[in-house]
Amino acid sequence: MNRISRSNVLAAGALAALAAALPARAATTSLTVGATLDDDIAATLYGISAGTFAREGLDLHVNPLLSGAVGASAVASGALPIAKSSVIALIAAYARGLPFVIIAPSVVFTADKPTSGLIVRKDSPLLPGKDFNGKTIGVSSLVDARVIAIKAWTDANGGDSRTLKFIEVPASSVLAAVEAGRIDATVVSNTQLGDAMSAGTFKNLGEPNAAIGKRYIVNTWYTTRAYLAQNGDIVRHFLAGLLPAVTYANAHPAEMTPFLASFAKIDETKLQNMTHSVIATKLVPAEYQPVIDAAAKYGFIDKAFPARDFLL
Repeated sequence: MNRISRSNVLAAGALAALAAALPARAATTSLTVGATLDDDIAATLYGISAGTFAREGLDLHVNPLLSGAVGASAVASGALPIAKSSVIALIAAYARGLPFVIIAPSVVFTADKPTSGLIVRKDSPLLPGKDFNGKTIGVSSLVDARVIAIKAWTDANGGDSRTLKFIEVPASSVLAAVEAGRIDATVVSNTQLGDAMSAGTFKNLGEPNAAIGKRYIVNTWYTTRAYLAQNGDIVRHFLAGLLPAVTYANAHPAEMTPFLASFAKIDETKLQNMTHSVIATKLVPAEYQPVIDAAAKYGFIDKAFPARDFLL
C-alpha cells in the first residue's frame, strides 16, 4: 500500500516541515474539500483569502457539511477528495473497514479552555448526574463525539448513561427544541454558545468533553488511502497551504470571525464574544487515542485500536 513518508510530509509530526520543503507556484489545480460548520474552518477560509493555497498551486473551495457522517460518506464514495469532520465519525468508519487516513489535525480540546457547553432551559431543575437519567438529548448526529462526551459526563457525575435517549436535531434548530421542551438538553459549540447564553433563556451546566480526556483532537482532515496514493502531490500542497493559515488563525482569532460568519451564515455580531478553538499543527497519536478508547467503552466500535493505524 502506497503511503507518503512521514519524514517527507510531517517531519517529527509537524506540518511546518512540509511547508518549508515544498515550492510555491501559481494556482492551477482546482480542489474542493468538505467541512463541518465548526469555527476551525475559518482558518482555511482565511488561507483562501490570503492566498496560502494559491501559492501552493491550488484553487481551493470549501463545501459545508451538515455532519461528520455526511462527510465520511462523501469521501468514501469519491464525491469529495478531502474533508474535515469529527474524529468520532472517522473512528466509526475506520472500525467498519473504510480506508480513511487522517492527514492533519484541526481542533484540539483542552480541559482548561472549554469551547462548548451542555445547555438546558433556564428554568430546568436538571443538575449534573442522575438527574439526567432517562432524559432526551438532542445532537446533530448520533455518530458524534458529543454523544460519547455526554455519556461519559453523566457517568462521571453519578448518573447512568445507559438510560439516556439521543435524537438527531439539526444544529440550526436544536436550541429552539430545548426552549420548546421537545428535548431536555443539548451540547452547543462556541459558534452557538455565546448567543445561547446571551439570550437569557438557557443555562450552561458545564463542558462535558472533559469527561473524555484533558487533551484530544476533536476535528480532523482526512482522505482515503486510494486518493492519497494517486494524488499525493495535491495532498502535500493542501497541507502546505493549510499550515500558514492555521498559524495565523491561532495567533489572530478575532480576525477569523468574519470568515466563520459568512460560511456558517451567522450574524457576525453573535460571534463577537465566542471563544475560538485552538487548531493543532502536529499529528500526535496520543491526542487521538482518548476518543478511540471512549468510543470502544461506549459501544461505538467493537474494540479500541492504536491511533497510529489511521494517521498519515
